[in-house]
Amino acid sequence: MIRTSVIAFLILLFTASARAAGWSQQWINTGDSCRESQIWFVKSLNLPRQVHRVFIDAASNGRIQIYANGYNVTTSVLAPYRDTDKTLRSLHCEVTPFVQDTVCNLKVWYSPFLNDYPGRQLSLTLYGTYTDGTTFALTCDDSWSWTAVDATTSINTDEIETIGSIELSSLYTDLPMPQLLPVSISHTSDAISTYEPQYIRHILPCQLVDSTATSLTYLAPRPFKGWTRVTMRGMRRGAIISIDGLNHTCSGKTDEQACRRFTIQRDAKQTVKILSTGGIDESNIMSVEAIEIW
Repeated sequence: MIRTSVIAFLILLFTASARAAGWSQQWINTGDSCRESQIWFVKSLNLPRQVHRVFIDAASNGRIQIYANGYNVTTSVLAPYRDTDKTLRSLHCEVTPFVQDTVCNLKVWYSPFLNDYPGRQLSLTLYGTYTDGTTFALTCDDSWSWTAVDATTSINTDEIETIGSIELSSLYTDLPMPQLLPVSISHTSDAISTYEPQYIRHILPCQLVDSTATSLTYLAPRPFKGWTRVTMRGMRRGAIISIDGLNHTCSGKTDEQACRRFTIQRDAKQTVKILSTGGIDESNIMSVEAIEIW
């Protein structure tokens, strides 16, 4: 009886201590040189054996898109945050179909979101089983690197993209990237909960209702909250267009698209206005789409 009571007491003591201490989370970060800058976190992995199943768990104090061997494996949008929620959240995704042979090139596109958190931080674990049944887990560490993206996210949810749309095919071959910089390591016991994904629910075509020399106004079939995606053709390289808080610098390629990636319009709206001080013509606009997200 006494032995049973002692064991029960020790279990309760261990449980209370664990709750008080919290689970330590290992983070990589880039410091706080420019809070609005978007960046790539980069790592090339050579696994010792063929894999059977592979998964990623990731948490961040910003919003992220995860690429494995060039494929976007983030199954939802605006991950892993909601506009009014400041709790750190983790997202989960399977990457088995994208890990071929034993090579896994990981790139995480990070956008700052919460001004309350200094630095740009990511915690990521790649884990799974090999074909022989053994398990593995690899956590991001100081062997990762980072480099800048020519894009920013301001605290008022405006996005500025000073490059054309990124060619996903280049994500296979540009590791290591130029101007890679070392990350820093930190440990915290921040409370982290599971992320509830948000998805693209509908894509609605918009119709032109008004035009001037420097602006085009489109109307969606109904009010929507989400993204506006504009497909353009024959734009002058370097031309800047503004679409409801997104500033996009045109690449001048045959077809290109401008669309938010990491922010969302806070209120539902029905009209979309495209502005360009250098002038814009409706013949350059192939389509304007309202992308509903919830």
